[in-house]
Amino acid sequence: MEKKLWIEKKSCRVQAALLTVVLLILTGLAVMAEGAKTLYFPLLLFLAAAAGGYRLLKLEFRWVLNLISAAVIPFLSMWLLQWFTCKPERMYPMMILLNYIFFILFYMGLSFLAGSFRRGYGIASVLTLILGIANYFVVEFRSSPIVPWDLLSIGTAASVADNYTYTITWHFLSVVMGFVFLILTAGKMTLQPKKWRLRLPAFAVCLALLLFTGVSIQRKEVKDFFGMDQTLFTPNVRYRNNGFVAAFVGNLYLIHIEEPEGYSAGKVTEIVSSVSSQPGGGAWTDPEPEKNGGAASQDVEAGTAEGSSELPNIIVVMNEAFSDLSVLGDFQTNEDYMPFFHSLMDQYTSGHLMVSVKGGNTANTEYEFLSGDSMAFLPSGSVVYQQYIKDNVPSLPDHLKNLGYSTTAIHPYLGSGWDRNKVYPKLGFDQFLDINSFSNAEYVRDYVSDESAFDKIIEVFENREEGEKQFIFEVTMQNHSGYSKDFPGFSPTIQLTDFTKTSTSIQAAEKYLTLIQASDTAFEKLIAYFQQVEEPTVIIMFGDHQPSDYITNVISRVTGYDSEASLEEYQKSYLVPYVIWNNFGIEKDDSMELTSVNYLSSYLLKTLGLPLTQYQEFLLQLKEELPVICSGTYIDQNGVYHSWSEEDPVYGSLLNQYNILQYNHLIDGKHRVDEVFQ
Repeated sequence: MEKKLWIEKKSCRVQAALLTVVLLILTGLAVMAEGAKTLYFPLLLFLAAAAGGYRLLKLEFRWVLNLISAAVIPFLSMWLLQWFTCKPERMYPMMILLNYIFFILFYMGLSFLAGSFRRGYGIASVLTLILGIANYFVVEFRSSPIVPWDLLSIGTAASVADNYTYTITWHFLSVVMGFVFLILTAGKMTLQPKKWRLRLPAFAVCLALLLFTGVSIQRKEVKDFFGMDQTLFTPNVRYRNNGFVAAFVGNLYLIHIEEPEGYSAGKVTEIVSSVSSQPGGGAWTDPEPEKNGGAASQDVEAGTAEGSSELPNIIVVMNEAFSDLSVLGDFQTNEDYMPFFHSLMDQYTSGHLMVSVKGGNTANTEYEFLSGDSMAFLPSGSVVYQQYIKDNVPSLPDHLKNLGYSTTAIHPYLGSGWDRNKVYPKLGFDQFLDINSFSNAEYVRDYVSDESAFDKIIEVFENREEGEKQFIFEVTMQNHSGYSKDFPGFSPTIQLTDFTKTSTSIQAAEKYLTLIQASDTAFEKLIAYFQQVEEPTVIIMFGDHQPSDYITNVISRVTGYDSEASLEEYQKSYLVPYVIWNNFGIEKDDSMELTSVNYLSSYLLKTLGLPLTQYQEFLLQLKEELPVICSGTYIDQNGVYHSWSEEDPVYGSLLNQYNILQYNHLIDGKHRVDEVFQ
C-alpha cells in the first residue's frame, strides 16, 4: 500500500487553511504599515503558504528527531523571544546558557505534566509567543520591557489599551512566523511519557530545578558567575544583555527593598540634626551623635509669601506626556507648538526637570513631586503607589493641610488608575475628583481635553468657602499615548517640515506635537483666568515624562540625537519643561534651569516663605550639592553627570543619607520618625 504524504482529516485541512489565511492577513497588514519590502514580502508569502502545507504534512518524528527537537525547540523559542525587541546574538554568552536552562526545564516540565511532548512543547511555545508579543508592544508604547511588578498594573494598562495602534511590522511578523513553525514542529513529536510514576517525579524534578535556578540568580555571587548585567537604570540594555527570562526573574529580588547601609531610626534623627536651617548653609558631613544632640528646628510664620500677608493658593498641574522635544536638538515645524509656555519661561522661574521615567509610569513622577522621595533608590520600573504605599505617608498635601489648606486632587480619568483612589487619601488629599466628576467635558481623541481639565480647577476654586486657601493638584490625560490611531474630529495642525515624505511614525509625532499645542492653548486660558484673581496664587505646570521612543526616534532622525553617545546625551530623553507662574510679584530665579522633580515642592514652599519640614530642609541643602537626582543619573554642582553604577567617594555618603531618610519615610513606616516629615 502506498504511504500517504498528507493528512486527510477534514479538521486538519481547515486548520491548515485558516493558518495560511491568518498569516496572509498579517502579511497584508505589514505591507500596509511598511510597504512591500523586496526581501520580506515574497519570503513571508511563501512561508505563509508553507505553514499550511507543513501542518498537513503526514510526518511523525522518531527517536532521533524527537531528541533533537526536544533540545532545539526550547533554544529557538528563547532566541525568538529575544528577537522580538533586540538582537539575540547580543546576549552575554553565559546568559544564553542561563536562559536556555530556564526554557528547557519549562518545556520539559510541561511535557511531563501533560503526558505528551507534542502538547507540552506546543503549549510552552504558544505561551512564549504570547509573552513575546506582549513585551514587544509594551516596549513600543513605553520604551521599557515588562518587569515583575507590571502584574500589579494590568488593570491600569487595560483601561487605555484600546487607544493604541498595534502596528504589524515585517520584523514582528518574521518572529511570529518563526514561532508558528516551532509550534508546528512540536506537533510532529511523538514522545509520550504516559505512566504517572514516571511523569510525576520528572515534573517535580523540573519544577524544583526551575525554582532553584530562579532563587539562585537572586544572589549576587550567582549573577557575578554568569556575568549578569546588573545595571538598573537602563532596563532595555539589561534585558538585551541578560535575555528576557533571566532579566525578568533576576528582578524579583527587587520587590523587597533592602535597608540602606547604616540604617536605623536613630540615624534618621542624626542626619536631620546636622542640616543647617540657614539658607545657603552648604554641604554637611556625617553627623556625630555626641556633637549633635537634637533635630534641627525652624520657627517660620506661615503665610509670609513675598508681597503678600496671606497664604497663597497653590495650583499644580502635572501634564500628561508634556515635553519640549527640542531638547533633543533643533527641528523645524510649521509653527511653534508651545508659544505661550515658551513666553512664560522667559518671564517666570522655569527650566527643565530630569525625571525618572519615559513613555509611562506617570505615577512615579507625581510621587516624586508630592513626597520629595526619589525613584533613584527604588527598583527600575517599580510603581510606588501600587507596591509601597499601604498606610499614610507624610507628603506635600498632608503638610499643606496642616498649614490650613484644603487639598484637592483631580484626574480626568479612572480613579483606580495606579490605585490613586486608594493612595491619595493616604497622602493627605481631602477629596479626589476623577472622571465621574466630569459630566459635560470636551474630549480630544478619547480623553478629556486639558481645557476641560483646567475648567475643573476653576470650578473647584470658585466653589470654595470664603477665606479658604486651596492646594489643587491635577494630573491631566489629554496627551496620553498612543498617537498612531486615528480619531474622528482630531487631525494634526503641527507639521514636521524637515521631512519630504510622510510615514505612520511621522504622522504620530505630528499628532503628539498638536496635542502639546492644545495643552499650551488651554494653559493660556487658565493663566488668563487667574490673572484676574486678586488673591495671591501660584501655578506650576510640568510634564511627567517624554513620549516613547516611537515618537522621539522621529525627532532623532532629524536632529542626529544619539542617546548612546554619553550619559549626558542619554538623559536628554528624560527632560521635561516646567514653569512657576504667580500673580504677586515673585521674581524669576535663573538658578533653577535644571533640577529634578523630587526638589520642586520643597523649593516652592521655600519660595513662598511657608514652613518646611526637616526633610524638606534636608532636600534643599542636598540640592545645593546635587541639583539633580533621578533614577538614571545624579548631577553634581559642577554639572558633572554620574552613573549609579560607580562608587563615588565624594557624594556617596550624602546619597546614602538621602536613601536612609527616604527608606524611613516610605518603607519603614513602623519606625518612621514622624517629626522629620511632618
